[in-house]
Amino acid sequence: MAKLLYERKEGIAWIRFNRPEVLNAVNGEEVARLVEYLRQANSDRDVKVIILSSVGKAFCSGDDLVEMVREYESIGKKKTGITELIESITENLQEVARQTTQSKKVIIAAVRGYALGAGFEIALDCDLVVLAEDATLGFPEPKAGMSITGGITKLLPMTVGLARAKELFFTSRFISAKEAYDFGLANRVVALGEEEQAAQQLAEAVMKCGPLCVTAHKRLVHQSANADFETVLNLEKQTIGVLCTTDDAIEAAHAFLQKREPVFHGR
Repeated sequence: MAKLLYERKEGIAWIRFNRPEVLNAVNGEEVARLVEYLRQANSDRDVKVIILSSVGKAFCSGDDLVEMVREYESIGKKKTGITELIESITENLQEVARQTTQSKKVIIAAVRGYALGAGFEIALDCDLVVLAEDATLGFPEPKAGMSITGGITKLLPMTVGLARAKELFFTSRFISAKEAYDFGLANRVVALGEEEQAAQQLAEAVMKCGPLCVTAHKRLVHQSANADFETVLNLEKQTIGVLCTTDDAIEAAHAFLQKREPVFHGR
């Protein structure tokens, strides 16, 4: 049974991994529920920011290998059955990547302890990442005869460069929170136990900005990564041309003149 937790509070949707007895390893049902909760948060107009966190000592230690081995044993030696099982889990992990990267909302990962395999992938799919000092990240897949999913073979080289990405992909080397921060994989490294508070502070900073602007910037960042320079310039011009006529832009101008904080309504 999936144990994932969902809570909406003060404009933030909190989604927490909740299988601490297995360091929040995920099975097929858990990943499917994560997709469901992300869709729920993405469609909720009252949710402004989504934070992924966890209960216990780890963020997510990857696929639940114990359950996977049991599934293998129940399937027997029928390779088609094993392929169908893995493809089902992979499709849901890839849908997690779609729901996070294509979301109109900013998604923040608050990571403590292990973020391995699927857990590392899910954190990397988020827009902002806060790491506790004890965070350990990496891909154990090469030592488990598996491969990486979640769009990470594209996203990681874009963030850390090919050389570092290849090393993490090829060697299964785990990295510390400090090294991840130095690589540009995290926005904050904080003391253990303070990661959710730091994530909430980031969320509150995001929510003080115009929601249409934040959504536009997220879209531009992802579109620009795959576009030539002239296309990026045109996308930026089109976007600001639309934003400057919105109620939020007019409110921001009035607030500036009146020396007060703007009140945005997302229109």
